[in-house]
Amino acid sequence: MTARPKSCGPCGLCCKVFAVEELAKPMGVMCAHRSKAVGCSIHPDRPASCRSFECVWLMDPEMPHRFRPDQTQVVLDQDADGQRLIARCDPANPRAWCREPLYGALKGYAAKTWGTGKLVLAVAGRQTWVISPRGDIALGEVDPAATLKVVEGPDGVVSVAVG
Repeated sequence: MTARPKSCGPCGLCCKVFAVEELAKPMGVMCAHRSKAVGCSIHPDRPASCRSFECVWLMDPEMPHRFRPDQTQVVLDQDADGQRLIARCDPANPRAWCREPLYGALKGYAAKTWGTGKLVLAVAGRQTWVISPRGDIALGEVDPAATLKVVEGPDGVVSVAVG
């Protein structure tokens, strides 16, 4: 196993933004097992949902420190297929994804991957937005894992059908 070039440090925002069913921990509430001194106090025995999470900032050695989740109040996550980059906000700061420099990076990634089947989503609590190169589309209360069909009309207007 190779060592990661980054560590969580004092961050721990993932311990707040995600619901953890195995621990009956709701989304938006700091996990009772989060310790400022050691991070996760049950790390060796943490639930499967925690084990499977991979923080994009932590895993990408090129992503700058200013994008660490505790700096932006946004945890960057991907779906299992790598088809969705998901900016998960602290529900106490639901529009954190709109702040620079993160917003510019999200828009840039959306522009780079537009038309490839990949999507950039922002999620705050149960509210979801699709970030597109031309504008952001508020979907309302949508499960970020829901089927999303994005259609760009000949006039460039983007619509999203949730299935």
